[in-house]
Amino acid sequence: MRVWMRVVAGCVIGVTLGMVFSARGGDLAEAMRIISSLVVNVGRFAIYPLIFFGLIISLCELRADKITGRIYLRSIGMIAAATAVMVVFGTLIVLLLAPRPIRPIFQEATVPLLPTVESLLADTFPRNMFAVFAGPGNFLLPVVVSATLLGFVFYAEGPTASPATDVVDSLARIAYRLNSWVTEIVGVLLIAVSAFWVLQLRMVSDLALFSPLVMVVAAVAALFVLVVYPLLIYFLGNRHNPAAWLYGLVPPAVVAFFSGDSYFSLGSMLRVSKENLGISREVSTPVLSLAVLFAKPGSAMVIAAGFITVLRSYIALEIPVHVALWIMGSTFLFSFLLGSVPGSTVLVGLSVLANGYGQGLEEIYLILLPALPILTGIAVLVDTITSGFIAFLIAQWERKRRIVDPLDFV
Repeated sequence: MRVWMRVVAGCVIGVTLGMVFSARGGDLAEAMRIISSLVVNVGRFAIYPLIFFGLIISLCELRADKITGRIYLRSIGMIAAATAVMVVFGTLIVLLLAPRPIRPIFQEATVPLLPTVESLLADTFPRNMFAVFAGPGNFLLPVVVSATLLGFVFYAEGPTASPATDVVDSLARIAYRLNSWVTEIVGVLLIAVSAFWVLQLRMVSDLALFSPLVMVVAAVAALFVLVVYPLLIYFLGNRHNPAAWLYGLVPPAVVAFFSGDSYFSLGSMLRVSKENLGISREVSTPVLSLAVLFAKPGSAMVIAAGFITVLRSYIALEIPVHVALWIMGSTFLFSFLLGSVPGSTVLVGLSVLANGYGQGLEEIYLILLPALPILTGIAVLVDTITSGFIAFLIAQWERKRRIVDPLDFV
């Protein structure tokens, strides 16, 4: 059975179990939460070594082809453009459609903190380089930076580093194989994740209150994922079939939606980028590692739309133009730090906006807490598709992809 079939089947089984289980069973919900958290850890298991070793080799190859700067500049430009467009579009749509205000219902939540610039630098450049691998595994940036520096060193050393390069190349292939094994069982793992996702929503008594906001962000997400990106793939990607492109991204998209964790979906994305989309390693590893850290257009769009909705619900007034501009600008800027909280992008983003807005409204984002599973799922799905979109176009432009028949997709 193909990977995408396993993933879809696992989600169908999980959703069914989530509907059958009792929504009032506190012990059951807690057990499912623990299992779901463990499953996400398993899905992330091979990511760090895969990115570390793969990025070293990829950079050696990019340097040899003399396209390193062009690859990174194109990646950064596309990430910034996608984030800006989606934030502006999502904000304007919410302001125009004005989803129904949500009755204030506050709940308690533990919100991870965005790292400061000082802490980012301290984590990225510790006194001991090996300390990079001793962290909790919540932020890839230190590993990416270390691998990037080593990749430049390996290339600069040339033939004298050939034995070490061969070892790292072998380790990269081993890590890829390990990740492939993990993706083979993701369908089974998603049974627990999707069941817990449904249970979370079933435990919300007034879920219908959030339906207007959910429908708006889902419509914006669908517009970009199903219309805008496919059209750009067709016209900018040498008339490539956009349906085949979307079909190839089914596994990471489904994983992203139900898990709400961009690092969990990265394992599937790295595999399908090679085996479905035909993207070479020297493009997929650097571009996708950069995208999973900084490309958060879906999260930024959901954060801006959600904050405007709760702000309007609380103050019962129209949002002034300067406030809307502040929301868009702030969301755009701090979205590039959300890679440090891969499973909580929407929650953290809303808390940052609320605290930045102040005026005694620092906790208004808690109104949206019951709807976070579905809002985060939509956000991370768009983030994941965006990373696949960027990697595909860059590989196409640089002629670093091979043609794969959809019948051979995993």
